[in-house]
This record gives sequence, C-alpha cells and structure tokens, in this order.
Amino acid sequence: MALRSVSRARQILRPHSRQPSTFFSSSESEQPPDGSATIIQGPSLLTSTGVHRPSPSLFQLPGLRSLPFWTAPGPSNPQQGRHRVAFNDPIITSAVQHVESNYDDIRQEYFSAILGQQQDTDDKNVSRPMEPDYDVASKGGEHADDALHSGTWDWHSYILNGARNNAFRDRCPKTAQVVDDLDKEGMLFGTPFGFCFFSTLHGKSKIQAHSGPMNLRLRMHLPLMVPKKTSANNNTQEELSRPTTGIKVADQVREWHEGSAIILDDSYVHEVWNDVEEPRVLLLLDLWHPDIRMEEREKISNMFEYARGKSWIGKQK
Repeated sequence: MALRSVSRARQILRPHSRQPSTFFSSSESEQPPDGSATIIQGPSLLTSTGVHRPSPSLFQLPGLRSLPFWTAPGPSNPQQGRHRVAFNDPIITSAVQHVESNYDDIRQEYFSAILGQQQDTDDKNVSRPMEPDYDVASKGGEHADDALHSGTWDWHSYILNGARNNAFRDRCPKTAQVVDDLDKEGMLFGTPFGFCFFSTLHGKSKIQAHSGPMNLRLRMHLPLMVPKKTSANNNTQEELSRPTTGIKVADQVREWHEGSAIILDDSYVHEVWNDVEEPRVLLLLDLWHPDIRMEEREKISNMFEYARGKSWIGKQK
C-alpha cells in the first residue's frame, strides 16, 4: 500500500475556498471573478490498495455519494420503478425514465441521420448521412491519449464540450428535444466538460482503462444497437470470462441491453470493448451529480466559464 501526494493536476473543488490554486490562473495574482468556485491543492491519496474508489484525473468534490453503476444490471423493468436506480434517487430516476420513454424516436433518428436509412424515397428530400464530428485523438481533448483507443470510435455530437451543434438539432430534432428537456429541469451537465453524442464503437475496437476528469457528473448510456453475439473465441483468459461487448467500471462488468439506460460514474477507472464485428451504438449524455446543490452548480459553472474564456479548457478540434 503506497501513500503519495496528489499531483498538481489533481485538485479538490471547494465552492467557498479562500485558498485558490494557480491551476486556472495565468499568474499568481490573477483571480476568477466573485461568484466562481475555486480550486485548492488536494490532500494525499492512498493507492495500490486493491479497493476501487473514484479517481478523477482533474477535480474531485468531497462528500458525494459514489458507486460504479447507479442502475441495476439487466434490461429495465417498469415494475422496478425507482428501485432500479441506486439510493432510489428521484432525480436520476426521472432522467432515466424520460430518456427510455423516447427510445424508439431516438433510435429511428440515429438510423435516419447517421446511417442514412430514411423512409422518404424522394431524392430531393433525402439528406446525406452525418459525418463524425470529433477526433478522439485530438490534442488537448478530454479523450486525447494515443494509447487509449484501438479500432474505430465515432462521435456524432449534439453537445460537445458544453456547446450545442445546431446541425445535429436539425437532423435529430426529437433526440435534441429529449436532451433539452433534461436541461430545462436542471439535470444536464452544462459545462465545458459536458457531452451528448451518438457513440458508435465499431467491431474489434476498445477503449482502454481510464478515469474521467471529475466526479461532478454521472454519465448515461442509452443503448440503441447491441451486437447479438454473446460469446466468441477470444485469445486470453480474461476475454473468455467476459461478454464480447461490454463495459467495466471499477471491478463491475456490465452488458448493454437495447432501450435500457445505464448510469455510471466515470470518475472510476473504466474500460469498454467490442470484440465482435457488428457496431455497438448508444446515446451518451452527462448529468449533474444529484448531490451537488444549485448554488454549487452556479459557482462551478462560473468557474468553468471563466476558464473557458481564458482558453484554458474546452478547446475543441
């Protein structure tokens, strides 16, 4: 068991701190405006204990409830109701139920806008399939790590680094409205670290184990297309013991079920794989962690907007 100090890149977020770090400062004397949260140097952490805990790469707000997954495994069951969501949390339950209830429309818009499978036979009304809009290997991005991905992972984004894509709204209006409804209710994680996109992990592709930048958000997956094959002739013992298409968060492994949302905390170490030939497709979107109060959200958002205005974060391709 090792005891080490937190690096400068790992900080503790405290909305009322009087001892800001220089993480979001270009000089020692420059301070964010009043009403912003600040960052202070974090404490030491225990590592190499074999216990899985959140380990965000950038920020951590103490005191938040945490679990690798906030939804029960397996397909959703209307009779489960709130019991399917951890802590019977009413906010996360409401978000899950709202998105799942629009599954058919969201899936149809993916087939139409992304795959080009449209019902209209008039050539004048048929639009070309949308192109992927994010380079996951671009420098400066949250997912920029040459060793993180193998294979092909396509994004078609409605929200990218907190900014909306009007072209997506035009092509997928029902999906955009579902997401906007969550925003109106104060659930959507509307910061430069907020995302919503169709995530297509093509066959024979994987995303290596990594952790998200913060514990301020919970991530929702709404599976739209999941390969039917459940076993394969894999090469390693680890692959033989896991589903051929799945996700692992901390020490828990899950499979996706079409139409059944998964809520996960991506501040835990997590990895994703698709060992078969068919693509796995889902709608991914970020929600505020329900334990973060409105006053805290406002100050955190102000801090991020100040940092984005300085071009310290939120740089896109």
